[in-house]
Amino acid sequence: MTTCNQKGTAGGNGTGTGNGSNGSGANGTDTGSGTEDVSCGPKRPGCMDLGHMAVGFWGRDIHAHVFGEQQAARERALLIEQILAGSIRANLWQGVEDGEKCGCYKEASQQPDRKCSSCYGVGKVPGFWKFGYNTLFLTGVDTDAVLTDVRLTRNFKSSKIELTEGSLSGMIESGDKPFSRSALGSHWEVDFHTFVREIEESSVVVEYSLDSGTTWNEICTLVMANPLSGQIRFRATLSRDSATVLSPFFEVIRARYASIDLGRSGVEGNPRMGPWILVMREPPTTTYKKQEYGDLPIEDGLTMWTAGLSLFDPSITTGSTEEMVLGPNVLIEVLDGAREGSRYVTTSWKNSDPFGYIITSQEFKVRIADPVEPMSLVW
Repeated sequence: MTTCNQKGTAGGNGTGTGNGSNGSGANGTDTGSGTEDVSCGPKRPGCMDLGHMAVGFWGRDIHAHVFGEQQAARERALLIEQILAGSIRANLWQGVEDGEKCGCYKEASQQPDRKCSSCYGVGKVPGFWKFGYNTLFLTGVDTDAVLTDVRLTRNFKSSKIELTEGSLSGMIESGDKPFSRSALGSHWEVDFHTFVREIEESSVVVEYSLDSGTTWNEICTLVMANPLSGQIRFRATLSRDSATVLSPFFEVIRARYASIDLGRSGVEGNPRMGPWILVMREPPTTTYKKQEYGDLPIEDGLTMWTAGLSLFDPSITTGSTEEMVLGPNVLIEVLDGAREGSRYVTTSWKNSDPFGYIITSQEFKVRIADPVEPMSLVW
């Protein structure tokens, strides 16, 4: 018996089969299916049960197809449109990761002081960076700080500066710190922490200088002076009337100014853009916790999401690690709506980076900051 893909021919003393038209022979019969099958080999997986249509990309370079479709860029563009249309403004603080170790850090327990004003429990000074701002500071552990007749406290582990034994006056002074305040609408802001235990007999004076220490001005006047560029240094002078008076304490000076144009960042002329981020927020779930005096309503399941930070800060490269909001020390303060002024602390976070070159979205779970916890004190 023979099998072929051509018309059958008459056989002699046997039977012939073919896929062509039927024929007859003298001493045998010849049968055929009447149709022609042009596929001899097995079906490819992409064609099975799909009407012989190839599914997916069958070219030589699948990456060229992915980049050609621009799927990640389209997802990011859609997210940005949603954010610009229906988001709320929010201040963002991220914990310091590579600063000097704070004076409150305890080597024995490997833990900082959670109520420390210099690091807010992060363990590195100055604790937090506010997004969209340049922050300059002075603490007792700075490498450029000069201490004269003062020292870090020794009675307890702290970042506070006190007078040395027997000294009636002393100071801590920083080195020159360059600055350039060129962003549209930016201005200086100042914060400092001192503690005087005997008000009548001791004091702490905090000052700044714009000429390398030749002249000094009280730190509060920096906001009104609002210098544009140059160098600035800080100084704190501690004094007391006699050696029997308890020494006053100095802890930290912080001064900052916005580095992002007000109303022009990311999207030209958008009044909602500035030294902050825009976030979308899902409706929270309200649960009740049993308390001594009744049930306390608690908002749970709070979720916020946003785009990569390059949308808000043009100096950040798209797709870089600087675009990501990473924990665990992240604080968000809402600036719009019924929740204006509310602060939230992130509990978990994730970033969508499907192709390794562009961040399409960022999502983080948050909780309401406790009014008495260090996060509520962050400046």
